[in-house]
This record gives sequence, structure tokens and C-alpha cells, in this order.
Amino acid sequence: MNTNYKNIAKGGKAVYGGTVGVCMLDTQFPRIHGDIANARTWSVPVHYRVVPGATPKAAVFDGGKEILDGFIDAAKQLVKMGADGITTNCGFLSLFQEKMAEVVNVPVATSS
Repeated sequence: MNTNYKNIAKGGKAVYGGTVGVCMLDTQFPRIHGDIANARTWSVPVHYRVVPGATPKAAVFDGGKEILDGFIDAAKQLVKMGADGITTNCGFLSLFQEKMAEVVNVPVATSS
């Protein structure tokens, strides 16, 4: 029996090709072409994660403290899915830049 393991692929990600990961507020309104939450806006594949309960109001009041953990979890999930970079869909989430960047090993840009 030949146990030549040189040609076996190891490591990797769950999904390849999802270059951008977008952590989303929990909102619903038309997302026309050009909007960050319209996948056709992007010239590369995108993964999205909506953070349940992360309303615009929650993002603004008290520095978004009640939704920060949800965005950290979403960023981790997106990286696990194969995202090579993380962003968010709201400029108010720029307050989360440092904390999100600390927990993932890919670039993070939290302002849309």
C-alpha cells in the first residue's frame, strides 16, 4: 500500500472566491445597483451577514455597544466563509473598526 500523501490538499477555507465580507445592519429597503448591499454592485464575489437586531438606532445610541458583539461574530463568520476583507454598510459602524480588526486576520474597513 502506497501512503504517499504529498498530493493531498490540506487546510483551506469553507468557501473560496468570496473576496469581500459585508457585515450588515438589520434593515429592509430597496438596495439599488451601486448600494453596498446589492451584490451586483461589486465586481467580485461578496458574502453578507445581517446582524439581527442591529438597527440604525442601535448603531447610533450609546456608541452601538449593544450590537458590537453581533458585528464581531458576523466578521468572524464571514472570514470563516472565505472573505479576504471585511466592511460594513453604515458609517456609524466606524466606531467598531478597532475591535473588529483585533479579532479577524483580514483587513477591516468599517465605514461604507
